[in-house]
Amino acid sequence: MMNILICDDDPYTRKMLEKIVSQNPLVDTIFLAKDGVEAVNMIKNKSMDIVLMDVDMPNLDGIDAAKMMSKLSSRTRFIFITAYMEHAIESFSVHPYDYLLKPIDISKFKDTLNNLITIVMEDFKENAIDKIAIKDKRKIAIVLLEDILYFEKVDRDVLVHTQKEAYTLSKTLSELEDKLNSSFCRVHQSFMVNIEKIKTIKDMGNRSYQIEFTGTKKTALMSRYKVDEIKKKIVTF
Repeated sequence: MMNILICDDDPYTRKMLEKIVSQNPLVDTIFLAKDGVEAVNMIKNKSMDIVLMDVDMPNLDGIDAAKMMSKLSSRTRFIFITAYMEHAIESFSVHPYDYLLKPIDISKFKDTLNNLITIVMEDFKENAIDKIAIKDKRKIAIVLLEDILYFEKVDRDVLVHTQKEAYTLSKTLSELEDKLNSSFCRVHQSFMVNIEKIKTIKDMGNRSYQIEFTGTKKTALMSRYKVDEIKKKIVTF
């Protein structure tokens, strides 16, 4: 399932693209940004598969924003949207999949998006992992993804929590997010959880939430901004 970010300073264009993208059954979550600064800040906390990026925007233009985003997430793919043909050549500095001219040809846009989604999914299948190797001083622990409850950022490292163990991994959450399957969701600046292992979500007051997991007393924090996203991933009644 795809996470797609739509970045355009024009609210009408954002809404139109959101409506079209939401009709694609392979799209999981759609994020909206009104300029490059907001888009860069979003990708710091959430992995994006595809970014639909306007070029001419205030504060930080789309091309410079895409350069910054590419450094934060190397697997993110870009489709540039611009009203000016001359921007197309400049956009190739970040190797976009395609660029579309405004006014947007809806049929071409749908075809371009569908083709890119297919490519991203094939790439993910080839690069997806089902286990991680964690090197300790004296041994290497092989941990299955299905056994992981959550990842926790602690200083410069990440703790990998299973029911019985906690391993230290010298990676960032963003690096891990690029490799993990859709069962893992970033729910907080410092936590990424396995949604298959969630038992309960408690409202702790003061706009904060706590996640409890099946078969353990371990817990993780969740930002209030992630509640709706988690609800979409987990069927609720």
